[in-house]
Amino acid sequence: MGDQQYWMTRGAGGISRRRFLGTSALAGAGLAGAALIGCSSGSKTAAPAGSAVQGTPTAVANASAAKRGGVLRIAGQLGGDVPSLDYDRTNGSAMGSISNLTGVKLTQWDERPDSPGPVEAVIPDLAESWETPDQGLTYTFKLRKGVKTSDGLEVKAEDVVWTFERQAAIRTPLGVLEANLRDMYPDRKPAVKAIDDYTVQVKLARPDADFLPLMGAHWWAVEHKEVITKKGTDLGKTAPGYGDITSAEQIRGGGPFFPSEYVPASGFKMKRNPNFYDKNLPYLDGIEHPFIIDTAAASAALQAGSIDAFGPLTQFSVQQGLELAKSPNLQVDWQPCMVWNPWVFDMTAAPFNDVRVRRALSLAIDRQSWIKNLLQGRGRSGSMVLPWLTYWALDPAKMGEDGKYLTTFDAAEAKKLLSAAGVEKFKFTLQTSNIGAYTVTYPFADLMQSMLANVGITQETKIVDYAAHIGGKTFPDNGIYQSFIVRPDIQSYAYAQVGMGGGTVGGKDVYGVLAKNDPEYVAFREVAEKQRITQDRNARRELIYDMQKRWARNVFNFYWPAPDSPVVSNKKVHNFRPPPGWNWNIMKYVWKDA
Repeated sequence: MGDQQYWMTRGAGGISRRRFLGTSALAGAGLAGAALIGCSSGSKTAAPAGSAVQGTPTAVANASAAKRGGVLRIAGQLGGDVPSLDYDRTNGSAMGSISNLTGVKLTQWDERPDSPGPVEAVIPDLAESWETPDQGLTYTFKLRKGVKTSDGLEVKAEDVVWTFERQAAIRTPLGVLEANLRDMYPDRKPAVKAIDDYTVQVKLARPDADFLPLMGAHWWAVEHKEVITKKGTDLGKTAPGYGDITSAEQIRGGGPFFPSEYVPASGFKMKRNPNFYDKNLPYLDGIEHPFIIDTAAASAALQAGSIDAFGPLTQFSVQQGLELAKSPNLQVDWQPCMVWNPWVFDMTAAPFNDVRVRRALSLAIDRQSWIKNLLQGRGRSGSMVLPWLTYWALDPAKMGEDGKYLTTFDAAEAKKLLSAAGVEKFKFTLQTSNIGAYTVTYPFADLMQSMLANVGITQETKIVDYAAHIGGKTFPDNGIYQSFIVRPDIQSYAYAQVGMGGGTVGGKDVYGVLAKNDPEYVAFREVAEKQRITQDRNARRELIYDMQKRWARNVFNFYWPAPDSPVVSNKKVHNFRPPPGWNWNIMKYVWKDA
C-alpha cells in the first residue's frame, strides 16, 4: 500500500473532519484577516474509531525535484501586525501562522502536496501513534522521541500537559480550543496527564469525532515550559507561574522553523530549525514575512520581484488575480472562496423571525448574474458550506425543493412570500465592519441593495469600527449582522457557525432565541449534536447532509455568491498551494529555485 493510501485508510481511525468557526465563536477571536475556504476531497472508507497510527509524515510529491536552501519572501499570510507575541494571550488567530511554523502538536492535518484532501486526514506530528481502547473516551498518545527546539531542548510529555494548562489559565473567558472541547476541560482544567516522558493521556467526558483533528488545529501548539519561564521577563501577569512571551526568542516549540527576528508593524524573519525531527524537511532555509496589507502594494511587489508570494489570508480581488495571471513570471492558484461572509438575521423579532421573509430575501437575489457580471465567472454559490468545499458538503442544486431558496432567482415568488407574511415593503440595516474581510462586502452590499429594491425591500448599510462590530454589543435592530466563517479545519463546521458553541452574535442571543422558539432550529441542533459524536464516517456524512438541507430550507443565514481567490507566487516557487487552513504545514514542503 502506498503512503497516501495508508494514511487515508488508517489515519486517525479513518475519521476526517473540518470545522467552521464563525458567528458566536468568532466574537472572541479578534481577527481582522480574511477567512479561508477551499476545495479538497477525501476517502469515503469508513473505519472504526480507535485505530492506532504511526509513522513519519514526509514530503513525497516531487521529492526528487525538491531543492534545499533559499529564503521565501511571503506577505499576506498574516492579516496584519500581531497584538501579542504570546499566542495564548491573543485569544485569536493573528499568531496562528507563526505558531504553526514554529511549533508541533499532537497531530497535524495532512497538508502534504500530494494529499488527496489536505484537511480531510489527520497524521502524526509530536505524537507518532495513538489509541483509544474505549471508543473515544480515553486517548493515549505515544510521543516521538528527539523532538527538539532550535535551542536543543527536547519536547516531552510534561510540556504537552503544561501547554494545555497554560492556555486554560490564561485565556479569558475561554480559549478557542477549550470552547470547542468543553468535555476535555472539566471545571476549566484540562483532563490531561503525563504517564511518562513520552506518553500523554487525555480523557473526554463523551466521545467527540472532532477530537483528533482538534489536536492538530491552529489554535494551539506545544510550548516548552523551560523556554518560556526561564527566558520570560515576567512569570505571568494574569496567570502567575506560566510566564509571559514578550520576545521572539521565547517562541521555540520544536517546529520546522523558529523566529530569528520580529520588528513590530514590519514583520517576521524565520530560520529552519536544525533540530527538526524530520531531517528531510523543511526545504527552505528561512522565511521572511513582511506585513503588507494593501493588495495594490502587494501586486506591485510581486511584479517587481521583491516578494515571492502573497496570500492567502489577505486576498487579491478577482480582477487583480486576472491581471497578475498575465505576468510571464507569476503563477496564480485559483482557490474557491478565501472569504466567506454569512449574514446573520436578527431572528429575535419581526420581520426576520418569519421564515417566509428570509426566503423572500434570498429569492430576490440573482446569483448567476452576480457571478457572471461582477465576479467575471470566478465565483460560486453555496448553502451553509460551499458545494465544492469538501466531500462532506452537499451542493444546494442537489437538494431539490430544500435548496431552491439558495439557488433560484424568482422575484415574483419573493413578492408573494412577503405579501403572505404581511410585510410587502420593509426596511432593514446591514451592519458590517470597516476593515479586513468585511471590506469585500461593500460592492456586494450595493448590488444587493438594487436587487432587493425590486421586490420592495429597502436595505441600508451601516459601516462601523471593526472592534465595535466584533467585540461590541452592536446588532442593528431588526437587521442583519455580517459575520464570517473561519476556514474548514474539521468537519463539524456547523457547530459554532450556528451559535452552538455558546456566546452571542454582536451582543444579541440570536440562536438562543431560536433554540427556545423555533422547532425547526431545535431539530437542526439535535442533528448537529448527534453528528458531532458519531464516529462512523459514512453515518456522519449523512447527518451533515441532513443539516445542510435543513439550513437551506429555513434560510437561517443569508449567503452571497463568493469570489474565487487568487493565491499568487513567482514561478521559481514550488509546492506553494496553500490549502484551506491556517495550520500552514504546507510551508514545510515549499522550495524555491535559485
